[in-house]
Amino acid sequence: MSSTSQQVDDQAAKWAALRDLGLTSAQEVEFERWLKADRRHLGAYARAEGALIRVERAHGWAREITNTIKPVETPVWTRRRILMTGSAAAGIAAVGVIGAGVWNALRDTTIATGKGEIRQVLLADGSVVKLNTNSKVAIEYTPELRKIKLLRGEALFDVAKNKKRPFVVEANGTLVRAVGTSFTVSALPERPVRVLVKEGVVELKRADVASSAPVRVSANTLALAPKNAPITATPVAQARLARNLAWEYGRLAFDDETLEDAAKEYARYSDIQIVVDPAVANMTITGSFVSNDPVGFAKSAASALDLQVDVNGQEVKIFRRTTATR
Repeated sequence: MSSTSQQVDDQAAKWAALRDLGLTSAQEVEFERWLKADRRHLGAYARAEGALIRVERAHGWAREITNTIKPVETPVWTRRRILMTGSAAAGIAAVGVIGAGVWNALRDTTIATGKGEIRQVLLADGSVVKLNTNSKVAIEYTPELRKIKLLRGEALFDVAKNKKRPFVVEANGTLVRAVGTSFTVSALPERPVRVLVKEGVVELKRADVASSAPVRVSANTLALAPKNAPITATPVAQARLARNLAWEYGRLAFDDETLEDAAKEYARYSDIQIVVDPAVANMTITGSFVSNDPVGFAKSAASALDLQVDVNGQEVKIFRRTTATR
């Protein structure tokens, strides 16, 4: 099966980032093999290299680098060049790089995504913000403090280390403070603020209670901050962590999720509504699915659970098979 243009650009961006860090002999052989495998690869690699050069020129003053090629491993912060991998590196203008040239604008800058859209932005300090579907943040940087308000939705923060200039995310009255780490914050309707720490340590506290003691949360831990209840923190397994972060790569991962709850999750990503018959709503599904393809999910779930699907415009119904359709 041939790769899509998006996949080719993603592969090229990863190779450009890897070559910038230095390839092993085995990787050099693999890179040459990749170049020869498809005539599109050389052009895509040239564009990715050009993207890295443009980023270096725009941010030559920066002191750190984020390498997100391997999504679950610890990012490497080493050299002066700032890299954006995947489609962001291949098309920097499209994802919106905010850098030193627009530093003053960062004092009052908002970034948003629509339903089904994921956006990655490189900030002037070298930190990276990735917004999930239908999300919005306001960036309020000062010389002393890097502050971001999560106005709605969910975002992943890969924070550049700077102990003299803390990084703080505010969401629905909860403050999340980090120095150099990677974590997600979600502020969804009728749900508590949720913080999932991927790497490092963060501190949570109430924004409206000056004397409240912060709650320290370490890697592989999920913290919940309800409005009228104490902040709680629970360790999570690597598998669950990966499922919760699947949206980064345009997917939704379920583990024994009911069809009803899966349909609610898909409603965040698409205007196509999945309607599940109450008779099958509690049947469960496990797997990884494309986040902006509710029809594909419905058909896969129906096939796995021996159900039936009816697609009618913006509505997809899942229900039991009738005797005639078995």
